[in-house]
Formats: sequence, C-alpha cells, structure tokens
Amino acid sequence: MKKLIALLLSVLTFVLCFPVGALGAVEEESLIGEVQGNVPNMYLDIDSGYSYDTIFNDKEAKIRAHVEIDGSWDSDYDLASTGVELKTRGNSSFLMPKKPYQIKFDNKTDLFGMGKAKKWVLLANYVDGSFVRNKIIYDIAENIGMPYTVKSVFVNLYIDGDYKGVYQLCEKVEIGDSRVPLEDDFGVIAEMEAKTRLDGEPFYFFSSVTGKPFVYKEYNTDFEDAPAEDVAAVRAFFEARMNALENELYNNGKDWELVKSLIDIDSVIKFYFINELCMNADACFSSTYFYIDGKDDILHMGPVWDYDRCFGYYDYNGGYVQGTEEDFMKNITDCTDTQRVEWYKMFFRYPEFVKRANELYTDVIKDEIDPDRIIATIDAYQDLLYDSLMRNYVDEGWALFHNNSEAEFFSSRSDATEYLTFTTDYLKNNIRDRVAYLNSAYGEYHPVLSYQPNGGRSYTGGSMTELSDMRTFAVSLDSEIDGGISYTAKGTRATATEGADGTAVAADRIYNITVSLYGNVANYYSIQYRTMVDGTWSRWRADGMDAGGRYGTVISRVQMRLVEKNPVALGTVTFDAEGVEPVSAIVGNKIALPALPEGVLGWYTTPEFEGEAVTELTVSEGETVIYAKRETVVSVPGDMNGDGEVNSIDANVMKRIFSGAVAVDENVRNAGDLNGDGAFNSLDSNYLRRMISGIN
Repeated sequence: MKKLIALLLSVLTFVLCFPVGALGAVEEESLIGEVQGNVPNMYLDIDSGYSYDTIFNDKEAKIRAHVEIDGSWDSDYDLASTGVELKTRGNSSFLMPKKPYQIKFDNKTDLFGMGKAKKWVLLANYVDGSFVRNKIIYDIAENIGMPYTVKSVFVNLYIDGDYKGVYQLCEKVEIGDSRVPLEDDFGVIAEMEAKTRLDGEPFYFFSSVTGKPFVYKEYNTDFEDAPAEDVAAVRAFFEARMNALENELYNNGKDWELVKSLIDIDSVIKFYFINELCMNADACFSSTYFYIDGKDDILHMGPVWDYDRCFGYYDYNGGYVQGTEEDFMKNITDCTDTQRVEWYKMFFRYPEFVKRANELYTDVIKDEIDPDRIIATIDAYQDLLYDSLMRNYVDEGWALFHNNSEAEFFSSRSDATEYLTFTTDYLKNNIRDRVAYLNSAYGEYHPVLSYQPNGGRSYTGGSMTELSDMRTFAVSLDSEIDGGISYTAKGTRATATEGADGTAVAADRIYNITVSLYGNVANYYSIQYRTMVDGTWSRWRADGMDAGGRYGTVISRVQMRLVEKNPVALGTVTFDAEGVEPVSAIVGNKIALPALPEGVLGWYTTPEFEGEAVTELTVSEGETVIYAKRETVVSVPGDMNGDGEVNSIDANVMKRIFSGAVAVDENVRNAGDLNGDGAFNSLDSNYLRRMISGIN
C-alpha cells in the first residue's frame, strides 16, 4: 500500500507542479546522451532483524534488504522483490545527510539493460544542485571513446516506504564481463587515492616518486585467499609498472618511447580533456582509476568516476590558477592543494604528447564537447528530473547546493525552481567558457611552445616552473606555421642577450622578460605569459609586453601559453599540369612548388608566363592557379602561346614579348613573323590584330 500511495502522489505532484514548457522539447540527435523515458521508483525494504541505523553511521556495515523496481519506461526493466545486501559508501559523500548506497544481489542481475552484475551503486549527488554533472561527464567520456564508461539511470528511491530523494543508479567500477572485462591473472584495477582515505583499505602502496597512494580495488588473483606468493607477484608487477612510469615522468631524460610502452597515451589524453573541461577537484587526488590486463598489457587511465564537484562547483580563490580561462590539470597542485600530483605538468613536457593531444582534440574531443549539445542535454535531463528534484529539495528538505560554500533550503517549489535555474545557468556558463578556452588552446595546427628556466626541466605551454630564482631562460616553438619566437631578459647585474628560437639568455638574476611571436604564426596565435616576483603573480602579458619586476627583484616562477587569435586558414594551390595534384596549405606560409613534370620549363603565376619562373609561393586565401610553361611548338601562325588558337591572349603575349616582360625562344619569334619580312616587330603585332578582327 505504501508503494501505491507513493506512486500516486508522485504522479499527482508531477501533473500539478511541473512548469509547462519549462525547458522545452529537445531533439534527441542534439544531445550528448540518451535520455530515459521517465524516472522509475526503486524500493528498498530492510529485512526483519536489521536496522537502517546500522549502516547510517558505519559505511563498512552491511544489512539485508529486498529491492523492487517499478514504473520503468519499459516494463521489462521492472524488477520483482529480490534479496540484496545493502551498505552505505563514499568518502566525503558518506558524511552527507543524504547517503549514497551500494546494493549487492545474491546473483548477477541486469538492471535497465546495463548488463548482469551483482554490485550496483546509488549516487546521492547531494552537493550537486543541478544533479546532472556526473551524468553528462559519463556521456562525454563514452562519446570520446573512454572504454568501460559507467552506465547509469535516474531513480526515485524509497527505503521502507519513505522517500529518500532522486538518485543516480550506476554500474560499479569493477572487473566483470559487463564492466571492465580483465581476464589475466595479473589483471588489476587500482585507484589513485588520498592519504587521508586509507583507513579500511587492506591493499595499497605508495608510488616511488610522488609518494601517492594507489589502492588495489579489483584484481583477478584473489588477494584474500590466493597463495601469498601469487599475491606478491601481482603486486610487485603492478607497482613496478606504476613506479617505472613515475620515474620516467619526473626524470630529465624524457624517453617518450618508454612512456608509450608503459601507458595508453590516448586514454591519458582523453582523461586529461574530460577533467580539464570540467576542472574536476578530485582528478589526480582520488577517484582516479587505472587498469591493466596482465603483463602483456599497458596501463590505461579510467574508467572515469566521481564528478559531482566540478564545472565551477569549487571557486579556487587564493589559488594560483583561477577562473575558466586557465590551464587546470597542468597546474593542479597550484590551483587546489599539494595532495594532488602534477602528472600532467610532466606529461606535457613531451612534445610528442602535446602533438597527440592537439590531434585528438581536433579529431575526437572538440565535436563531443560542443557546448550547445551539452546544454541541450542538461535541459533534457532536468526536464525529466524536475518533479523528482522538487521533491528532493522541498518535500524532503535536502539542501540545494550552488557551489562548495553556498547552499539553500526551500519550502516553496517556486523558490526552489528559481534557485535551481540560477545554479544551472551558472553551470551552463561555466561550460561555455571552458569550451571556448579549450578551443583557443588546442587544435590541429596549434604550435608546441617549450620553455626552459635555469637549464633544468623544459615545459610546454600552460605549465609552471618550480620555485627557483631564474638565471637562464630559453624559449622555442615547434610549428607548422611559418615564423617563430623571440625574447629578451634583463638581469640584476648583467643584461641578458636577446634570444630567439631556442637560444638561451642568461643573467646573474633575471627580473624581467619579454616574449614575442614573429612571422605568419603571429597572425594566428598570441603568446601569453606571467611571472612571479616576491610570491605574487603578475597579470597575464602578451606579445612583447614586459613581465616581471624592476632591477633588484627576481623572477621565481614563470608560466607561458599560446592561444588562438584567428582560426588557421587554408588555401589551395592548383597546377595546370597533368598529373600534379592540388596542394592545401596554411595561408601565409611559403610552400615549395612540386618538381617540374616532363616537358615543363617552369612554374609561373600568370598564364602569360610573366617575369621569372617561381620555385616557392606564399599561400593566399582561396585558390591560386600556377601555370606550367612548356616548350612552345607553334603550328598555327600567330598562335603565340601554342594552344592551337589565335585570339586576344596571343596579342597580349606578343605585346609582353616586345616589352621584355615575357621571354620566348626563337621558334616563337619565327612564328610571330606574320608579314613574312624576316623581322619580329610591331608590324607583326598590327598584322595579328587584323587577323583576330578578320580584316586580313
């Protein structure tokens, strides 16, 4: 009876309270994810002899319950009452009043067509006022090809007949045929974890360089029951792989081939862009998963997990990196705290990594993070969830969070709706700003900027140097676009010499720098940089502006980046010679013209072959035609260009021959003696004009 009453109240409230046309219809093809038909009800009834209080205060405790699902958009997804083991879960989320849960079936069970498994997770998303952050990130991760991305649906949760709010029912990150299908005895899923969260974790290790904890979450060799030597072998293998990766990342040798042999680079880059997009506070801190399927495999980053505190949820006031137009993951230890590891600062030291990141962004990422599609998906999810969210925030009294420091409680649905709109608009604006910045900072033709202070590690755009007084400074640019980079530095007791394209400048102490782009690359990109003096960052400077302090001060840190100023334009160069294909190239770049085909004497920019033959060309917008000058064989008197016809073009050619603008061989001169007097002069030009007009 409780279930029936709850269902009727849900339907009645939806009909009376849903704001007509609140979000509008959204065409499915415009979304990044598929929206379920409605929000079904999940009922958890605790078995006799067990108490909910047992798990409310102890996330390791387990009780028995029965679960039932009803009201699904497809009746095949409904579930008759089935016995489960129930527990609370989470780290910081466990401390919230609205608890997250894990349910474990006695037998593998398929929920909502997501595949058979025993364990399922109910995310409370308590701190995410919009309730959709986790879902849209999982959608994006799946679309960009992150393997084994968590699938999920929304449900209304009841425990012993009492409504507990709307939840996100998810797959658990674990080994399994429908989850992460690892098969080798050395197959492992591990989580990069916080040092403060190791209580209750029986199997973990600290990495060799950063000392970051890695917790063994799933393993094919049973750590609890397998022989000790087998467990030791698996752990030694995994720890050696992870330590080898960290040792290389933090080593000055920069052996790119070794890095590629240890970890799946595309998974690292995709994980980067997901977390860079949403500025996820947990990335490289906790909930950062890796898997490997034995000794013949390499490490992979993923599956992605835990995104309820991203997209502007944290405002990093007081941090070195703030706002949406900043590099986040490269400098995460500066913009959050030292519990994060700066892996991505190290990955971006490799030019090959930067180039692959630009390729993947152009080919895969950019289309899948189109802000209009993401925002349309948010609208569609909130359209689906509106009644459930109002029950969540008003009827149940859960806080409606705007960010990590602002939350409101509501007794009125109209007030809650207004605040939900406010915080969702904030989320949407954050998405638009982040995508705009990523579009300006990554792309197919984006140059690779490298800089190196004090002869130590080199860095690419966006990464910061370590804290140390600058004495030497070198900057270089690897680009498909013509041009380069120049820079100067001023020192405290000596003025450094000017450097360009990788030539280092040196001084006793550097207190001021200027950096500029020159050539065609400056038409497309702006170089931005800032310096730290006396513990304070300067404002961003650009393209030749001074950065730093005055004589007597010292630059201790520097950050540099390139941002798109104008989209890179391509022009087409077409050749009027058989078998020579058109060339597409960047407008403003100089390109070498192809080798001359047989019988062609040279390439010219006009059909009259004016001036000297050309061997290179500065590419212009649109199409440029290059003409092939062949040895002219004139078979028709007056046919000065050898095309078999006598027309005004021949008159123009003859005029240019007389002026010296066009050089021709003796064969053409003889053919131009139209009056037969043995000379090639203006009389023949007059004769040709009469021929063309039909007078002769």
